[in-house]
Amino acid sequence: MNNSSCSSVDEPPDVAGLRHLTYAIIMPVILAFGMLFNTFSLVAAARSNLNSVALSYLFAIILSNLSLMILAVPWLMHRASQSDQCYSHATAFYHANIEPILLNWLATFSTYVLLCMSIERFVSVIQPSLFHRIHVLSRAVLALATSLCMCLIFHLPTYLKWSITCPDCWSVTIEKDVTSTTLWWIYIYTSQTMARFAPCAALVLLNIITIFKYRRIINKRSRMTTNAVSASQTNTPSNSTNNLSIVKKKIVLSASSQDEKRQLKLLSGLVCLVAVCIVPAGVAALLPHPDGNEHYVFGFVVEALELFHHSVISLVICMCNNDIHRRVRKMITCNSVSF
Repeated sequence: MNNSSCSSVDEPPDVAGLRHLTYAIIMPVILAFGMLFNTFSLVAAARSNLNSVALSYLFAIILSNLSLMILAVPWLMHRASQSDQCYSHATAFYHANIEPILLNWLATFSTYVLLCMSIERFVSVIQPSLFHRIHVLSRAVLALATSLCMCLIFHLPTYLKWSITCPDCWSVTIEKDVTSTTLWWIYIYTSQTMARFAPCAALVLLNIITIFKYRRIINKRSRMTTNAVSASQTNTPSNSTNNLSIVKKKIVLSASSQDEKRQLKLLSGLVCLVAVCIVPAGVAALLPHPDGNEHYVFGFVVEALELFHHSVISLVICMCNNDIHRRVRKMITCNSVSF
């Protein structure tokens, strides 16, 4: 949430109309679905059979995204308002000095939790023998606490970007004396590298390697099981009991194969979400903020994409787990007895 497309007094009518469409219509719809998806994911995760380590990561990313959705409500109201909107001193101070830190903190923390989960998934596929050494609750808590503190440190200096003025009433403006300095741009490049570019590059790389390795494992296991079933058909006398056993094996193998293919598709979707929704937000933060309107449209788009990412990513991660996927299907079909 870069506030890269804030309104200006001399904003042309077409840009003002697009800003109203984005922040008053499109993004509230995304926000509503985000609250629904994250709440749904929280309920499904709470009823799952996951171990404490997996649940700690899952609850962390769901709660951070859900908190982001809640805090985005006043942010959207502020962004949809006119540039000369009057506020009380407390409201103006919140929008200028507290809101940017909180929103960016939660967004970055969500990305780092996703990175921690991707590292564990990568190790479980590439080096299974090391997985049990890192997959312990104490390490998970340490990783989450460290990420939480680091992400807060990344965004604390944004306190200096905005100021509140009171010519006639309290309003929020960019502090150009700060944002035009070389030191500020050094901070911006460093913070965006640490908050978006570096973790996103690691996420994409780790998940692509995991996908290709996992696909090779699936294909190898599929060939081995197919050969085993074929051998049992050849060597087993033909009778109804044996034929029924072979049919059951094929059904189990088919269901397992479908689950694995679904996981691969979801992992691929996760990579696309990160690349398409998070990286452009980092690029937008690096763009200068002139008095003109050159970058407003790009700012509208990337902020909508970033909000969309945090709206759906928790549900995508939940769907990667077979147990949660089955429970979600039962919740959707209202199969309360089975659930």
